[in-house]
Amino acid sequence: MKRLTLSVLISAALVAGCSNSGLNLNPSTTDNGASSVLAQQPLPERTDIQQGQLANGMNYIVLPNAEPANRISMQLIVHAGSLDEADDQKGIAHLVEHMAFNGTEQFPSNGIIEHQESLGMVFGRDVNAMTEYYTTSYYLHLPNNSNKMLDEAFNMFSQQVSALTFDQSELENERPVVEEEWRRGLNMMARLGTANRKITLKGSRFGDRDPIGDMELVRHIGADRIEAFYDDWYHPNNMTLLVVGSVTKAQVETMLGKHFAQMPAKPLPARPDLTLPLPTELTFDTIEDPEITTEVLSVNLRGEQAMPHNEAELRAELLNSIAMTMMDNRLRVQYQTETDYISRMVSSAMPLATGYNNNRVMAILKDGNYLNAMNELFTEVSRYAAHGFTQQDLDTARKGLSARYRAMADGQKGAKNSRQMMGLFNQIRMQKPLVELSQFNEIAQGLMSSITIDEINQHFTKVTQERTPLVIAQINSEHAKQLPTQAEIASLWTKALANPPAALAQKVLPKSLFDKAPEAAKVISHEQFDDVQKWTLANGAQVWFQHSDESANQVQMRWQGYGGTSLLPQEDRRAASLATRNLSTFGYGGFNAEALAAINADHNMRQIAYVDLTQQGIFGSTSSDAVEAWLQNVNLMLTQPQVDETIWKAKQTFMARSMDRRKDNPSSQFNEKIDRLRFENTPSQQPMTPEELRSVSAEQMLKAYKGIFGTAAGHQLVVIGDIDADTVIDLASRYLGHLPSGEAHGEPKLPKLATGKHRILVEGGEEPQGITSVLFNADYPYSDTAKNQANLLTRVVSLRMREKLREEAGGVYTSRFGIQLERARQQAYGMISYSHQPERADELKQMALAIVDEVAKNGITQEELDKVREQIISGLKPEAISDRDRYRWLTEMAADDNYRDLLTDYLTWLNQVTPDELLPMAQTILSTDNVIDALLLPEKKS
Repeated sequence: MKRLTLSVLISAALVAGCSNSGLNLNPSTTDNGASSVLAQQPLPERTDIQQGQLANGMNYIVLPNAEPANRISMQLIVHAGSLDEADDQKGIAHLVEHMAFNGTEQFPSNGIIEHQESLGMVFGRDVNAMTEYYTTSYYLHLPNNSNKMLDEAFNMFSQQVSALTFDQSELENERPVVEEEWRRGLNMMARLGTANRKITLKGSRFGDRDPIGDMELVRHIGADRIEAFYDDWYHPNNMTLLVVGSVTKAQVETMLGKHFAQMPAKPLPARPDLTLPLPTELTFDTIEDPEITTEVLSVNLRGEQAMPHNEAELRAELLNSIAMTMMDNRLRVQYQTETDYISRMVSSAMPLATGYNNNRVMAILKDGNYLNAMNELFTEVSRYAAHGFTQQDLDTARKGLSARYRAMADGQKGAKNSRQMMGLFNQIRMQKPLVELSQFNEIAQGLMSSITIDEINQHFTKVTQERTPLVIAQINSEHAKQLPTQAEIASLWTKALANPPAALAQKVLPKSLFDKAPEAAKVISHEQFDDVQKWTLANGAQVWFQHSDESANQVQMRWQGYGGTSLLPQEDRRAASLATRNLSTFGYGGFNAEALAAINADHNMRQIAYVDLTQQGIFGSTSSDAVEAWLQNVNLMLTQPQVDETIWKAKQTFMARSMDRRKDNPSSQFNEKIDRLRFENTPSQQPMTPEELRSVSAEQMLKAYKGIFGTAAGHQLVVIGDIDADTVIDLASRYLGHLPSGEAHGEPKLPKLATGKHRILVEGGEEPQGITSVLFNADYPYSDTAKNQANLLTRVVSLRMREKLREEAGGVYTSRFGIQLERARQQAYGMISYSHQPERADELKQMALAIVDEVAKNGITQEELDKVREQIISGLKPEAISDRDRYRWLTEMAADDNYRDLLTDYLTWLNQVTPDELLPMAQTILSTDNVIDALLLPEKKS
């Protein structure tokens, strides 16, 4: 189990937004106090979509889109989800979705999946479905836009929504698959998320209708009740079809006429009441779990907030979001070091059900002194309710939100079909108007600029005073008796609001990182390879650039070099990793984290520094007009790193305490045992102990970081995106061209992974879930061909695993299988992993190992190779290649300083490879004796 980071804890507490169904995109709304002029300005519907409705009431939306060329994406939305289930049908909307792939009149059993794959689609990538509160939807990404392919797609959709057979044997096979999907979420973070949702939505249908369902019902409900849901809701007058791509409305209407127009409309059952009752007095709820190691308190201020359909409603939503962001920014600065009772504090604004939102302030606790921690939490809310925020707070928060809206608008320009379709679907499911994002951004920018600090402060005070708090304690079960009573908590809240502490002084923050740009450094060479350009600077740094306008105004960037922590003595490697991980927390260039956040707020930048045993660098993305700011930050990260002793001591204490508390967590034990065995020859890759953490000083971190970062030779800046070449090299030469050359390093050689056969068994926890992980490795020389062979074997074995473990045995929802080549070790390594019913551990593992043994003995078939080859080629056609692919290829070529046409080379090899050529690799790797066989099971009950 991964470390419980702050972001993970927050995500477990957040509740996913919910929405209403149907295509009623302009319902009546209430005036939220904004001017009547604003209220009369509905948000404009996008003009590039074409809408229509069949005589039977079926809605359809067509969006012609040229990216990728000659491709079409389709999504059929049934406006019925878990909220529409009767009390004895909980989980049936989801089960119906599964059954849509398990037998129709034309495609018995799994025939529809087999047919889709025969057309070149990949299940999971091009074919899938989803069930949520309001909708069940099915989607296809078609490999071409021919009339034949379009006809196939419409026919398959029509079969799924009008001709399911609900074969009893197929139903019995699919019940355990749904249960395994549910079982996959039986971890502490999922439990916490579910518990938070149930509490914040208590009394409403949302809190009682988790889309995954009630497993007792899923296991035993009769086919008649399953079919009843299908018969109630799967009608054309309850559907919307989205079609995006190289297609015309006339083509869509022709296909609708052929496959859907004859379906009769039918009256729909009454929709359920979706009101969320809001108490008038403070309420207190607890989430108790024996595996919780980091405890959390939250105060939740829930209230009504309209989904924006006009400018007044949008302005109200923006105002609230900015206010909560301002508080969050303040709290993050305040709690860089922990207090006596609280380690961290954050705030957020988030949607609940349609028409409601939740302003949440959350505290991560230092220890179990709950009453004092609550008092501190309430006191901070009171502080800002009484004294408000400053113009500086507003400027920083508004810039950040403004940058995000611009990035969203840029992301839609020229976006591929899948992204365009998901945008439309989200607007429909969230009951939002179908607004074109560039128009939406323009309106939002104007509204944000009109918001004043006085409005923000008045709003925050009003929300705090008028909304009734819901307090939630998320604690270990053993500590439940130490909690205060609801009456004590209510008294604390009242006293805190009546006695706010003094306002905190705020530093005036700088406006920029550099007073002026450095002079451009000398470029000593320039080469062009097709559409890729490469420059070499005088200090040895290289710049590799490829222009792409796939994402308008967006650029992906990466500074990289070989060396990594292998350059350091063993005792300094942890320090280097910790310094890199905490770089943004400490700040750099003489700026602290607060100042950097304020300076960079106007730019939608992402920057992540990284280091491992073999390489180091900084990667991320930004808008085209912020590339200079991105490189300014990189310059200071490389040349002026810094540490803060006080902040480090606080983080060190928090991290060590979390490690100590996790020592009895079964998932942590399971993963730790695996990694300690696997990386027995590379100690710095093993899980860090609290003792190791406590031994690392701030001075040691800074020294270790400087021992890896800061030089230019052997490093490359990789840039892909919507920016011109002259700008790239000019800015790179200014901000990277003056770095000291230093010494260039090749890729280090690493010690081998563990040898021998090992067995790990961990028994702990109460959830009825087992996890099997089989890890293996073998010495194998690295080459491009070997890497490609490993990829093909991975795909074929993964397909066999799915067919055997999921479709035939019904024992696994998703199995993970993979083989990778590691050049630094000259080894191949791989893994089989899946969650399952504990009682079926041995049975399912024998099935999985039998597949592996069969491939090791006899290899793969020509039919399997042809099928996978077709799928891969379909995904690598020019129109399907994305910036993600280009970025990966260019990064690889730059690291090796070797331009080559990776795509052409790969396709040439792929078209010629035979099953016999893959057999030697399969025999070597899949029959290795170097195996870690690990099993996690629930604790045995005596």
